[in-house]
Amino acid sequence: MKKEIIYRRSRRDIIMYILLSLMGDLGSIYAIQVNSVAIGMIGLVGFGSYTIYLIIRLISPNVILEVNESGIKTQYTKGEYLSWNEIGEIYIDNDEYKEKPVNVIAIKMKKEGEENRKIRFPKPRNKVRGDYNVNLQYSDGNLEQAYKEIREFYKNYIK
Repeated sequence: MKKEIIYRRSRRDIIMYILLSLMGDLGSIYAIQVNSVAIGMIGLVGFGSYTIYLIIRLISPNVILEVNESGIKTQYTKGEYLSWNEIGEIYIDNDEYKEKPVNVIAIKMKKEGEENRKIRFPKPRNKVRGDYNVNLQYSDGNLEQAYKEIREFYKNYIK
């Protein structure tokens, strides 16, 4: 039985951007109507292209985090899985950006000489970034729930 955990970009978030892009499309059409054809056409091409891109993303949202028997793949690993043998720690990093909390799942890779050690799942830390950080703020998932699911997946299927 193949078990995997997948978190995708939130469709609600994509719809919000589509609405903003449609407002840009309407503004560009208005600019064309008031004899500002060049600016209107540039805006229409730009906003129109972005609207089409967002509609494609709405149909098939991009994967933010994928966990399976091969390892962990994030949007920052360029389509490659981080092998379970290469990962040293997975934890929640409590940080802030511009005075707003930005909590991420931090993944630290093993250092040389730690090849046979099991993956540790320590308590949340503050401002200790990992080698790879996964922000689930714009997904349908909950950070704490995702962390628990990864820990349980590791205990049940990998360890």
